[in-house]
Amino acid sequence: MREFYVIDHPMSPERKTVPLSRLSPEVPPASRRILGARPLEVPLLVLREERRSNSVLALEMPGEPVPDYDELGPFSSVSSLASTETGFLQTRVPVFHFPGPLGRVADLCREAGAEIVRHDEVGFRLWFETNVEKFPPIAELRRHAEQLSHEQLEALLVPLIYLNHLWRQGNPENEPALGPSAMPDPLHELLTHVAAEVGTIPRFSQIVMTMMAWQLDGSSDGEPITHGDLVSLDRMRHPFWLDDGNQSELDLYRSFFAVEAFGVPLYGWGAYALECAATDDRAGGALALTMVRAALRNVYTYTKMLIPRIDAHQFRRLQVTYGWVGDEVNGVASGYQLPFMLMLDALFHVNYQHDGVVAARANNLRFVPEHWKRFFRMVYNRQPSLKTWVADAGDADLEAAYLGCVQLFSLFRQMHRHLGGQVIKGGTTTGRIFADHQDNYVNFMDEMAALVADTTATGDLSVPVTPDSPTAAASRGELR
Repeated sequence: MREFYVIDHPMSPERKTVPLSRLSPEVPPASRRILGARPLEVPLLVLREERRSNSVLALEMPGEPVPDYDELGPFSSVSSLASTETGFLQTRVPVFHFPGPLGRVADLCREAGAEIVRHDEVGFRLWFETNVEKFPPIAELRRHAEQLSHEQLEALLVPLIYLNHLWRQGNPENEPALGPSAMPDPLHELLTHVAAEVGTIPRFSQIVMTMMAWQLDGSSDGEPITHGDLVSLDRMRHPFWLDDGNQSELDLYRSFFAVEAFGVPLYGWGAYALECAATDDRAGGALALTMVRAALRNVYTYTKMLIPRIDAHQFRRLQVTYGWVGDEVNGVASGYQLPFMLMLDALFHVNYQHDGVVAARANNLRFVPEHWKRFFRMVYNRQPSLKTWVADAGDADLEAAYLGCVQLFSLFRQMHRHLGGQVIKGGTTTGRIFADHQDNYVNFMDEMAALVADTTATGDLSVPVTPDSPTAAASRGELR
């Protein structure tokens, strides 16, 4: 196996790059507090830094096929998609300034988040239409858009999707809008064009809300950032709002951003664990899983802290979890779309049993880039699976590290079920429109209970690993 390096103490001024062989298995708390807590300072396994693009959506480069991740293997594959310091997030602070008339798109989006709470649906849409009429024809907007890089196109997609969501919403006190809806042209035409160029559904999603729409106080737009910058949740702010300046909305954004920011170590260490399984490196596997658990511990700590800060009424007003009715995709922000959750499910071979959970994953993965899906399918299908390897190895340290991960993963989902249920009670989640508010809550609780059970089952080492059912496999985009 090639020589690996790690960045030790990546949140501190004392950070340094050292050979993996010199790394201590102890993970100390960071010296500084973030939102009042001291996170564990999880070392970062240094990736090969061959990330194809700084694009969040891992755009396919012109003329290049999607890589064969099975052939590349876990570590080379994750190195092509993620970065050492920021994982699947950008390596620089996103920039939401655009040339020519496109600059007005971001300005209008910032204004709309304040205007929507000042009007009823008719008044807001009248204000919206009046401002959209000031844009030049679509031909001129497209001409400017065609001069943008892939990363700039992705950035432009964010305010366009927020504007479309605000137009569709009309008034946050209304029931969620159902059925087709398009904001006035030329912005609708511009959104359709940019989404086609980027290769995604032009609707609200967790990827847009969490991974593409963020900035950091104290860091300039476009500035390279370190892992220490990324986890500074007290500096994280949102460039666009659905209810301008609302603290509960900011806490919602931060609670999901914390998952990907503190989850960064998972990608390198998870891939390394699979490499260790292939070579039967039990000490290396135990170390990797110890680091995976430490990263999950940080995610657990901060989501548990932030979710109770989200006002349930305000959450329902944002309408960010209302997603599809039949085949009409309205847009939905769901954890099923986050790389961190996809990686954990694939790494620990979590098989979904509940029909509603399987359907939710299938619908949500329509928003997830094909590169990601193929990578996570490779992780899920990798042989030997972590569970099989741990069960056959009979190594006490390796087994303890594996079970520690599974137990905390189950606890994380139990926490999500309890706290998330309190927030969504009276609303809905995962994108479905159920019969009534009580039905929404009951379905959420039932599905999360099933997810907890499916996750816990991966800790029973006496039960052999089995593949997903054909329906569940298909919900990952895998034909069986």
